[in-house]
Amino acid sequence: MPRQPISSLNFWIDNFIPWIVLAILFAYTYAFFVLYPYAGFDYDPSDGIVESLFVHAQPGADLQVGDRLIEVGNVEVSDYLTNIKQALFVEVEQGQVLPIIVQRGIMRLVIFWVMPGPNPQEIQFRLLNIWWLAYVFWICGIAVKYSVRPKDSQWRLLILFFFLTCIWLISGIVSPTSIWMSPIVFRSAVWLSIPVLLHLHWVLPKPLGKIPEAGLWLGYAAFFVLSIAEWFLVMPVLAYIYGAVLVFVVGVVLLGLHYTLQPAQRKELNILGLAFMLAIIPLLVVSLVRTIGSYPAAEGTGVLALPALPVAYFYVISRKKLGSLELRTNRIISIYIFLTLLVIVIFTIMPLLDSLYFASASALFPSMAIALVSGLFVVIAFPRFERWMDRRVYGIKVLPEKIIEEYSSRISTSLDVYSIEHLLLDEFLPSLLIRQSALLRFKGKDRVSLIYANGTECSEMPEGEEIDRLWAAAGRYIPSTGDPDCPYLFLWTRLILSMKAGGERVGLWLLGQRDPDDFYSQGEISKLQSIADQTASALVNAEQAAQLHTLYQANIERHEEERIRLASDLHGEVLNQLAVLSMNMDGSTSPELEENLELVNDRLRKVISGLRPAMLNYGLQAGLEELVDEISERARDGMVVHLEIPASQVRYDPKVEGHLYRIIQQATENAIRHSRGRVIRIYGDLKPESASLVVEDDGKGFPDSQHLGFEHFLAHRHFGLAIMFERAAIIGSEMRISSVPGQGTRVSVDWPSKQNSSPVRV
Repeated sequence: MPRQPISSLNFWIDNFIPWIVLAILFAYTYAFFVLYPYAGFDYDPSDGIVESLFVHAQPGADLQVGDRLIEVGNVEVSDYLTNIKQALFVEVEQGQVLPIIVQRGIMRLVIFWVMPGPNPQEIQFRLLNIWWLAYVFWICGIAVKYSVRPKDSQWRLLILFFFLTCIWLISGIVSPTSIWMSPIVFRSAVWLSIPVLLHLHWVLPKPLGKIPEAGLWLGYAAFFVLSIAEWFLVMPVLAYIYGAVLVFVVGVVLLGLHYTLQPAQRKELNILGLAFMLAIIPLLVVSLVRTIGSYPAAEGTGVLALPALPVAYFYVISRKKLGSLELRTNRIISIYIFLTLLVIVIFTIMPLLDSLYFASASALFPSMAIALVSGLFVVIAFPRFERWMDRRVYGIKVLPEKIIEEYSSRISTSLDVYSIEHLLLDEFLPSLLIRQSALLRFKGKDRVSLIYANGTECSEMPEGEEIDRLWAAAGRYIPSTGDPDCPYLFLWTRLILSMKAGGERVGLWLLGQRDPDDFYSQGEISKLQSIADQTASALVNAEQAAQLHTLYQANIERHEEERIRLASDLHGEVLNQLAVLSMNMDGSTSPELEENLELVNDRLRKVISGLRPAMLNYGLQAGLEELVDEISERARDGMVVHLEIPASQVRYDPKVEGHLYRIIQQATENAIRHSRGRVIRIYGDLKPESASLVVEDDGKGFPDSQHLGFEHFLAHRHFGLAIMFERAAIIGSEMRISSVPGQGTRVSVDWPSKQNSSPVRV
């Protein structure tokens, strides 16, 4: 928008609009409680159906719930329903006898109704109405006005949304009487709210993109014209409802786009979504209770959760300003939501219990039972509900007061650098409200490498003297004005933590933006330093484990290469020499020697086949066919081995073919030796870009079906199974073992791995 209109709008918001809105609130509140006629009954202003009676039936005036009003005094209800300026009760006074024509079934009756004036039941009904919710929105608007900075588009839109909602809420409850043009004010405010709310959902919690200025002005102008049209009575009476449906549908779509396109904002979107559900559920419950029977106390629960809407919007836009108060605010919100849901449940079951025990001598039983069950429910359920809110809604997976203990237990099970990075970025740093950080690992004295960077690019790494300057600045808060020891590349840093293990420098942990004010107190620095020290030890251990793992995999590779070389030497030299020896034998050679020579030749060929199957030179399919033929010959009686792989001439890298073959070979050998099954199936699919193979038996299965991973097999000295996992990892494939005791075992391997990270070991 142009700069001048924005400045003018900010000026009006700062100085006039809040107080104009407050004056409108006071005026219509006065009209609702003083000028709104106390008729003794309530009716639906959309169809004239009587919904509630607040006074006892008068002799000769037996108005009933469900009657449809036809005429009240001299006013025809049909005119009232189509003319928003027409009031239903015109110049009526307390005690006045008012002729009312109603439709009851097929009968049309004339009832002479005495206007009762203010009465306790009707006053209670109005007090439980939603008039006070308009003041909640106004208070939230004032809170945004004075507490949220900067005064940007989100600030303006949220304030306008709150104030416009105030106006249509308060004027809407008075509009059935047409007092002070309330129906027109109500409809105009609804039309003006639509572009504001849609624009707000576009930019909150983070803009989806830039809206063309011309389109923005055109949209606001269109709804402004519709608002003005209401004053000239050229709009259909119920046209505003279509606008409300439009804003609801488009608003949900926009929130869905935010959720899909902006994963980082899902915490705020979860809060908004929960607030919408919390506002709608009580209204649905009250409607359900009404179908069961009349229960006056339940009427107020329908609006009990409505304040969740303005509070949710205010929380989302001002959350970063709460700082240390965020956890307390979260606790208050959790308690409010829990108690609201509890009250909803209570007022849902109370009518049922009352109807069951109404005739009972012990009428106190329902109340006592509900009180007892509610108390037990609060004690048992609230801690679990609070933990669910922390994790799922607020995104706080670890409470700050327990962060050291929790981190100590979790870091000990993080066995690689990726797991450590995931633990910090996805769980602990969000719980500490830290939005910007980087972890640097020393490589020698003058060089560092980047483990991760979050919220910053870190495109250049410090070297030499810069590393020493960063180390010198560690352990103290760095204000936004900067620190002479902090290099220019890292001016975003507010805290540097040194990382040491065994007296040696390991790295540096750089922390920057933190809600709400990027400040780190000395107590927080001590906690973070403890986490940094544990992280340093974990990094060293993970790197050492990775080195050992690399050496182990290299050993497997060397072993496989040695087998291939040995098979080649035996085939190319020893077998050839035996063939020459056999050809050079003359007729004087004893039959015994010839037979032994043939046995040696056969045995040597089997050894060569075990070292490197000859058919594997023609592809994985051919190698597996040879494997099945060889295994079937020596399988015990009654055991059948099936190969169910579609014919394929696909070739892979020899290294991939070799390791896939060895995995299937080992799995099949294990099934023959240990499964005690009758059928072994080898099936899958060999495609040009992928391979999926499964070995499945119908044997006894593993006794412990919950622990079938690499670490378990290695710890229990099942080295053959452990090596299968290692082979899968070497070629970047994913291997899984599943088993059901008494029903068999299934070994599957997929190449390449379907996971984005390192191969999964299950």
